[in-house]
Amino acid sequence: MNEDARDNFEEDDFEEAVARFRKMVKNNTSNYFDVYEVEGIVDQLLDDGRIKLARKAVETGLRLHPTSVSIKIRQAQVLMHEGKLEECLELLSIAEKIEKNNPDLLLVKGRALNLLGDVGKAVAAFDTALQMPIDDLDETLYNIGISFGLAGETHLAIKYLEKACKANPRNEIVLYELGYYFDKDSQFENSIEYYDKYLNIDPFNHSVWYNIGITYNRMGMFEKAIQAYDYAIVLNEGFLHAHFNKANALANNNQFDEAIECYLEYLLLDKENDDAYCYLAECYLNSDRYSDALINYQHAIRLNDANSSAWYGSGLIMWSEGQLLESQPFFKKAISLEEDNSDFWAMDAKVHAELDEIKEAIESFEMATMLEPENIENWLSYSEMFYDMDDTDKAIEVLKTASKFNKSDAYLSYRLTAYLLDKNEELEAACHFEKALKIDYSKQNELFEFYPEASKIESIKKLISQYQTTKL
Repeated sequence: MNEDARDNFEEDDFEEAVARFRKMVKNNTSNYFDVYEVEGIVDQLLDDGRIKLARKAVETGLRLHPTSVSIKIRQAQVLMHEGKLEECLELLSIAEKIEKNNPDLLLVKGRALNLLGDVGKAVAAFDTALQMPIDDLDETLYNIGISFGLAGETHLAIKYLEKACKANPRNEIVLYELGYYFDKDSQFENSIEYYDKYLNIDPFNHSVWYNIGITYNRMGMFEKAIQAYDYAIVLNEGFLHAHFNKANALANNNQFDEAIECYLEYLLLDKENDDAYCYLAECYLNSDRYSDALINYQHAIRLNDANSSAWYGSGLIMWSEGQLLESQPFFKKAISLEEDNSDFWAMDAKVHAELDEIKEAIESFEMATMLEPENIENWLSYSEMFYDMDDTDKAIEVLKTASKFNKSDAYLSYRLTAYLLDKNEELEAACHFEKALKIDYSKQNELFEFYPEASKIESIKKLISQYQTTKL
């Protein structure tokens, strides 16, 4: 192929060729197109997502130029877009016998192998192509990186995107994607680094500021997240997601009054977001404004009857105000909408326990602990139900079961110590207390807050003294 001829064609007559092809198809006539014209037409149609029309362009091109390898490569691309990956690879295999060292062929082959999940062979195809002369190397490396990203191979996506950045450090889209994939891989500092490099080129991109806010939020650096969202909003006042995420970051930072104000501003722009009403209600709940919280949870339910969080939140408010019977239907409804949520089952269990419906409470606690055995709070609540019933043996049994799933949790061991001391089983209690001290010495007050009498027991005092010397 004469690349100079194609470049000249693209500059001067490309749009005319595409328009001429579309007119030919519409009128069911015949026209002649050079090879490089066919290539450009197919590439444009694939970029536009016009797959059927691209297939027609390939058929036209092969009728005019049946031996053209470059058009056969486009035919393989069409097959790939149609999901016919085996046919695509078979066609490329035939073309490869004619032009073994064609980088375009190998790049398409790599993408098809990626889509088939054959990552090793995809890497081999791409790396072989990269050993050959390639125009716009950074763009090629970018496309390879995105191919791996779409296949869920984040580490490989980063590898090739970094090579693309090395080839052209000012390619903004490469910097953007590196920020995205580093964030996706939980390499947050690297993510911020590449987003900052993007902003050094274009400081007014609201999407980049928004993404920086997301990354800082995931890092738990909520103040910096809020600042980034503010920049995004200044640059694009109608950017709904930035308003929403800023409110979330304020709530995460326990700035509930500011979060409430921000959610209310957001809801002026998007009145139909039931999740936003739930988050607003949660802020009111954390501010002990139960009436306002309930109003917003109910509003969310009116917008979306299947919002399990709104039903659960409504139940929480009624439970916190002592309306146990009234809270039950809300928890039941939340469970019916989200049966695998352990928090819903745990609250349902607590209400049953407070109403002395022990059988039902046990069933719900069993579900909660089965769904999320690593949730220590649910195990502790389960055991406390039996302890409050003066069935300390059963409370101990529950926590010993919990310990099988959470072998290195200090809270369980401190609580077990309390229950065993209450049963005058001092020797076993001391064993669990020593285990707890080894795991987390600083949490020893968990024992004394729950069971103050422990501070008077000699074996407990001796162990504290013994382990205190190791912490000095």
